[in-house]
Amino acid sequence: MTNFIGGEICKQPLADQLLPAEPRELTRAEIDGLWAVFVAIGTTWQNTVHDSAGLKSSWLEFVGEKTTIRPSYVAEYVNALSVVEELFEMYGEPLAFAKLFLDNGIATVGANDKPMLTLDSRLAHAKHFVVDEFIRVQVVAGGFKNFIQPETPEIRPDNIVNYNGFIAGSRYNRVTAVRSYEAPTQ
Repeated sequence: MTNFIGGEICKQPLADQLLPAEPRELTRAEIDGLWAVFVAIGTTWQNTVHDSAGLKSSWLEFVGEKTTIRPSYVAEYVNALSVVEELFEMYGEPLAFAKLFLDNGIATVGANDKPMLTLDSRLAHAKHFVVDEFIRVQVVAGGFKNFIQPETPEIRPDNIVNYNGFIAGSRYNRVTAVRSYEAPTQ
């Protein structure tokens, strides 16, 4: 067992594969708890302007696909909610998310300097099967596409820049552009 954050729930050992679960729809409370984790990812990295609000329909579709067909992530999501609840009790909400995302103490092992997550605990499962997946959804769905220009850190309509990356937007691309970006002339 590794030396990582959390208490008894986080430290409970688990098998190193996806937890078995029958497909089902998540409850409203489960969806709300997982959405809080998803939003906290963008908040922790301080690079989403609207707290991921424009991604909710894509995220709900993603979570629905992960829970209503086999292999189902229902047990992983329920596990992650238990882990997050324990971390909230121990550290408070903002610090709990920062520790979970950035400083969790989960051991990694691997060859050729390529780390591989050791899935030996409930905390490691939450990080690998939920947090890391949600980070990928943030990136692919464009959650980090609106950036504030560094020279003017306050949020105003005239200093938000569209990020033109990855696949040029999601299939839910109904959000109008903030503005066209013009590089400053020298």
